[in-house]
Amino acid sequence: MQQKDKQVLSEMRPKIHPTSYLGGLALACCTMTAMAGEGYKLRQSPVGVFGGEMAASLENPGFFGTAALSHTSIYKVVDGDGNNISLPARNLPLPTSTLTRGAVPDGTYALTVPAAAIGFEQPQTQINILAGYLTQSTYGDGHIAFAMNLPLIRQSRTFTATNPAGTISPTPNPALPAALRGAISGVATAANAQVQAAVANTLASQNADTSGMGDTELSVVWIRQQDRLKIAAGASLFVPTGNYNKDRGPNPGFGNFYTLRPGVAVSYALNPNHGSEVWDSGITVAGRLSFGINSTNKDTNYRSGNYVYAEAGIVKVMGNWAIGSNVLAVNQVTDDSGTGAPVGGNRYKTYAAGPFISYKLPGKEAGFNLHFSQSFGSSNALVSRTLQLRFIKAW
Repeated sequence: MQQKDKQVLSEMRPKIHPTSYLGGLALACCTMTAMAGEGYKLRQSPVGVFGGEMAASLENPGFFGTAALSHTSIYKVVDGDGNNISLPARNLPLPTSTLTRGAVPDGTYALTVPAAAIGFEQPQTQINILAGYLTQSTYGDGHIAFAMNLPLIRQSRTFTATNPAGTISPTPNPALPAALRGAISGVATAANAQVQAAVANTLASQNADTSGMGDTELSVVWIRQQDRLKIAAGASLFVPTGNYNKDRGPNPGFGNFYTLRPGVAVSYALNPNHGSEVWDSGITVAGRLSFGINSTNKDTNYRSGNYVYAEAGIVKVMGNWAIGSNVLAVNQVTDDSGTGAPVGGNRYKTYAAGPFISYKLPGKEAGFNLHFSQSFGSSNALVSRTLQLRFIKAW
């Protein structure tokens, strides 16, 4: 196998990580766990941040929390052209010299191994517990929010790779002595067995059930609200506390490296009076932009490239209910580097969109948000769909 294929098969893990934020923006600069191109994943969730909370006003300084339950179905992995990945066809030179006592030099013949189709399916259930504190004091007319997010993840991967037997190329001349043709055939048979054994070993490391803690996210966000406009700016640091084994396929943790992600988010209420009958009553729009910077994975000496994340959302509030949708884009903007980094940069790209519905508990600073998200237009990425339910509470 080529180095990239070995890396992909040993390192693939999804990056579906829900997030929430106080007052619609308190944690909008901080998602739940993110990464770049190593293993066709990023430390950036392909599930949108924005939900019904984007229309909430900023109030009640003090402690707040979010519990999010997500179920994700990762159903394929795509290459740089957006096609399902496969083990590439390859020619393996046959070592025939020893067995034929030099009559057929090594490399005269090769084993031509056809491309192997890959099947990938990974359901994943994740619970994110986020706790934070919003300061009573203001700094530059804004409050400061401190938050920590701990993900708990359970994964079950089914990975298949069917590699047809290789053939000898070129076809041995029938005029060759039978002993030489037999020796060439024997070497080809042994080479085929080694190829199949390598595929079997890869499948054994991939087809696994795992569970445990994911990587911890620590966030600091400055938040200011003025009339209809809210602004949040801050940064998140992702710490490698998760369960991770570089020789295993699925992993709750991303690896032994850090990600720093600064960002900014804004929301604007077109008409905060959701009781009126004009077209824009109760409508809020929001946008978010962040930049992820990765360090080198000390376990693999591989550094995933940095990336840009952008998201837009819209919500309409109707009493205690709200409906809306969001769309996002994640694009890796620098190449992967380090041990095994493929030629061409292996840059990750994906888009996602989906609707949500929210409900605020009457008279309570608490509510629920149900969100569906589908990724599309992906390259060098895992492709998934996610259903997420989160509960948000301020104390």
